[in-house]
Amino acid sequence: MNSGNHRSPGFPRADSVSPALVVFDVDGTLLDTERVTVPAVQETFAAFCLPKPDARTICSFFGLPVEEYEAWLARMCPTERAAEIVEATNARELRCIGESGRLYPGVRAALAELKADGHRLAVCSNGPDAYIKEFLDAHEMRGFFDMVCTRGTRYSGKAAILEEILSRIPARPVIVVGDRHDDIESAHDHGAWAIAADYGFGSPQELADADLHVPCAADIPAAVRTLLARSVRSKGH
Repeated sequence: MNSGNHRSPGFPRADSVSPALVVFDVDGTLLDTERVTVPAVQETFAAFCLPKPDARTICSFFGLPVEEYEAWLARMCPTERAAEIVEATNARELRCIGESGRLYPGVRAALAELKADGHRLAVCSNGPDAYIKEFLDAHEMRGFFDMVCTRGTRYSGKAAILEEILSRIPARPVIVVGDRHDDIESAHDHGAWAIAADYGFGSPQELADADLHVPCAADIPAAVRTLLARSVRSKGH
């Protein structure tokens, strides 16, 4: 498994691997969100002299629609200051992406390997536009992805976001990599394969239906090759 640095420029193609469209979630798959959102919430609440929510509760919202997370934040605040505190938390979170946020080990090398193999890569995230933009810029990730699609107010969920990506990038087959149940479900809803990022925040139960599981990001390229080999074998029968 290649664990070297980002191959640039151009990501030369390895002809031994058939090209596919590989779609990535962000939180819990590419970005270790615990290093970002937990300190953002706890530091902001401390600044407003409020009890700090525990890390486990904060992490339970990772990968879910932002509306659910912000509604929970608001419930934890005095009603008259809820909007102000949620806004302050979100602003602190954006700063933390670059200050304390980290890619999971092996992410950059895995993406470089997939690009070198000729695959098309995309982002499919429930995160708000500003959050994903900051992630891409702070960690210099834009060059890896052919398309970035976030939920915002435009889509009803991951299945709808993935549908938009599929309509704009024709590469097939499609493989979705994520750590929550909606990543697995959206993939299967569209006839795609699903790779579960077991190192993320999803429970074993919600990831049980994934086609393959990886214990670390470095194993994603090998998992992609395994699924593509299945495709070749099935076509041969």
